[in-house]
Amino acid sequence: METNFMVGDIVQSLSGHDQNRLFVVVGIDKNGFIAIIDGRYREKSKPKLKNPKHLKIVAHDDRILEKVNSPIVTNAEIHKLIKAYKIKE
Repeated sequence: METNFMVGDIVQSLSGHDQNRLFVVVGIDKNGFIAIIDGRYREKSKPKLKNPKHLKIVAHDDRILEKVNSPIVTNAEIHKLIKAYKIKE
């Protein structure tokens, strides 16, 4: 199982009520929990903290990394990028 999470990674939830949904990593807290958002149910202002063993890295996208690091990115833009990634699969 991959444990080298980085900001900008696209991850899939492996457990919980959000199982199989895609998220973007926006941070890692001091206890090792991963802060994730999807721009729809989990917005940038209130990321979900998730145990890394409940996540799987799907891809790393530099476009998403740029958006996440931008202070003016909207939740709709994040959601649109994740949605576009789902369509590619």
